[in-house]
Amino acid sequence: MCIKQTTNLDIAYKTISPEKALLANKNEAPNNDIYHFVFEQATDAIMVSDFDGNLIDVNSSLCAMFGYTKKELLQLNVRALIDADHLKIEPLHFDLLAEGKNIFTERKMIHNNGTVIYVEANSKKIVDNRILVIARDIRPLKKVDGILKKSEANLHTIFNTTDTIYVLLDHDLQIMSYNHRAFTFANIELGHTIEISEYFLDYFPVEKQQQLLSYMKAVLTGKHINYEVSYPQPGGLFNWYYVRLFPILTSDNNVYGLMMAVSDITEKRMLEQKLEEERLKKQMEITDAVITAEENERHQISLELHDNVNQLLATARMYVGIAKQSANSLPVMEDVDKFIETAISEIRNLSHSLISPFLNEFGLLNSLDYLTGTLSKGSGITIKNELKIDEDIIEHKLKLAIYRIAQEQLNNILKHAKANTINVDLMQVNDKIILSIKDDGVGFDISQKANGIGLINIRTRASLFNGEVNIISSPGNGCDLFVSFN
Repeated sequence: MCIKQTTNLDIAYKTISPEKALLANKNEAPNNDIYHFVFEQATDAIMVSDFDGNLIDVNSSLCAMFGYTKKELLQLNVRALIDADHLKIEPLHFDLLAEGKNIFTERKMIHNNGTVIYVEANSKKIVDNRILVIARDIRPLKKVDGILKKSEANLHTIFNTTDTIYVLLDHDLQIMSYNHRAFTFANIELGHTIEISEYFLDYFPVEKQQQLLSYMKAVLTGKHINYEVSYPQPGGLFNWYYVRLFPILTSDNNVYGLMMAVSDITEKRMLEQKLEEERLKKQMEITDAVITAEENERHQISLELHDNVNQLLATARMYVGIAKQSANSLPVMEDVDKFIETAISEIRNLSHSLISPFLNEFGLLNSLDYLTGTLSKGSGITIKNELKIDEDIIEHKLKLAIYRIAQEQLNNILKHAKANTINVDLMQVNDKIILSIKDDGVGFDISQKANGIGLINIRTRASLFNGEVNIISSPGNGCDLFVSFN
């Protein structure tokens, strides 16, 4: 069995402090070499002075720190190592040390080459006429602290000079930091005074908490989330905000917390809304101009047909009547006369459909009644009307739009629906005017026919008066058209 022997040197390393080493130099001469070894090998810079500040002993670490030899230092007073201006602000307190108090201070000291050295100094009385000072160079710490302070200053500069609302949360969603804009936002929109270390979600209305929690949990897994949110204001208005949530990463890319950056986009939203309203207004003006031009063109064509072509045909028919008096030409003339009569009737109907003369002379209800009666007579389809409205409250252009929509839909039914019955209703419900046209025809697939020319014309005319168009149809089930105007 091997037994390790413990030497005096082992004991010295384990139990001897610099203070005990100095006392040993005075009282235990046989062990001076051991204690002096401990004193010299200490990694901290150590000096011993009297109560006037004269250096009595120093170790090699102190010599290295200040760039002096031991011999040079032992000829100096400790004040020679301290920056003069700093010494005025923070003088040496030998009186407190004499009372046995331990003094821990940060000192600005001067290297032999004039360089500034920042140290932490721990001073205490060890015997009646001796002071022990242990000094540690804190320049690396000061450098890091300076970097951190600069970084913090930059962060606060960004935080407090931007219009963006910033809130930093830890992994438990507790508030770590925020800027003044966040303080204002919390007061105005959330009704809370924001405080460090509080649970952020408690500030939000209950109905918003669950969604926000799901967003934040996703961000804590490394995702970035953006969304828009509104908060109601007096007078039916809203404040709009664009919210960005992104993770805060440590140097090893672990998620430490999250950042919420919120931008007020209310003005942007209002501008977009205004631009959209202007766009719709311009579109309506263009559509109105097109329809007005179309109506004028219809009117011109109608007049041309009625005043010129129809008159020519009437004159031709008169001459045919004269020719019919000849016996040989009678059968042929009778056929020609029938053709001309049919042409005159068709032109009259076309003229009426183009200009809708009854609308100006007899009003919307009579014009619709005439339109449905004419179409029913010509097609053999049963058309039922229920027209219950005070048309005096309707402006002329809206009357024309209702008439044209009804005309368009009825023509669509005649061309495609193969219907037996059509119901046309025009009524007023509260503050709405509703036109309803239903047929029992073959119907159609709305997804395939929604962009047909006829339906586009109907929607365009309705949109000019903020009308809403709804179509219900499917193959084999006819078609229901509803157009409502405010």
